[in-house]
Amino acid sequence: MTDLPDLTSPRQLMLYLKRRGLHPRRGWGQNFLIDRNIAHKIVDAAELRPGDPAVEIGPGAGALTAILARRELRVVALELDRGLAAALKELLRSYPDVTVLQKDALETDWGLLNRRYFKPAEAVTLISNLPYHISTPLLYSLYKQNFPFKKAVLMFQKEVALRLTARPGSDYGALSVLSRYYTTAKILFPVSRHLFWPQPEVDSAVVAMQPRNRELNAGEELLFWQIVQSAFQQRRKMIVNSLRGACRLPREELILLLRRAGVDPEARAETLSVEQFAKIARIAYNYTDNHS
Repeated sequence: MTDLPDLTSPRQLMLYLKRRGLHPRRGWGQNFLIDRNIAHKIVDAAELRPGDPAVEIGPGAGALTAILARRELRVVALELDRGLAAALKELLRSYPDVTVLQKDALETDWGLLNRRYFKPAEAVTLISNLPYHISTPLLYSLYKQNFPFKKAVLMFQKEVALRLTARPGSDYGALSVLSRYYTTAKILFPVSRHLFWPQPEVDSAVVAMQPRNRELNAGEELLFWQIVQSAFQQRRKMIVNSLRGACRLPREELILLLRRAGVDPEARAETLSVEQFAKIARIAYNYTDNHS
C-alpha cells in the first residue's frame, strides 16, 4: 500500500489540492480540517477495529478517510464534488477496502447502500465532518430512513450540535425532538474554527449518536412528524392552537385529547418532552382512525 500524505497538514493539503487543480468551494461548505489530533479523536470516538464497516459523508480532501484506510477499515465514502472524489479515488487506489462514490448524500437510500456494500445485517458506523449547509437536512433524511446505523460520529456547526442535543427550553426545537426520538446523542468535544482551512465563521462540535428503539408504529410516526413540525412552526402559540392543523380536530376535542396525553393545552411546544409529543401522536392517530 502506498504511503499517504498527512492531509491535516496545511502545507501538504494545499500542495495536494494544487497539484490536482483543486481548491475549496465555500458555496459547498468545504472547510477542510487541518488538525491531526482532532481528526484522530473523531475516528477514535467511532471505536472501530480493523475490518469494521463504515460510511463517511463528505470526505473532502480525505483527512478522515486516510486515517480510516490506514486502520484497515472497510469504508464507503460519499463525495459530491467530482474533482475531490476523483482525487480521493486515485489517492486510495491501493486500499481495496475503501470505495469512493461521487454521490449526493441527501439523495441516498441508506438501507440500499448498506445492503449493496456491506454484509447482510452488518452494523455499520457513520462518520463525517459534515458540510454545514447539509447537516440539518441530512439528519432529517437519516431519521426518515430510521437511522440505519449502529453509531454515528458527526461534526456539526456548534449551534446545530446544541439544538440536536437540547432538552426542553430555549434551544429546543423540532430537530431536538426528532433527534431524541430516533437517537441518543451527546456532544463529545468542541472544535475551534481555527482548526479549518479556509476558516469558517463559527465553531464546531463533534456529536456521538446511537439509534433508539422507536415506540410508535408507521402511521403514528408520520403524524408525530406533522405534530412536531406544526408545534415548532408556531412555537409562541399555545399547543392547543399550534396543533389545530396537524390534528384536524375542533378546539374542544383537541383540548380533551391533550389532557388525555397529560399535556396542558396552554403549554408551549418548547416545554414538551419527546415522550409527550409521542403520546399526543399515538392518541391523535388512533382517535382520528376511530372517528373517521
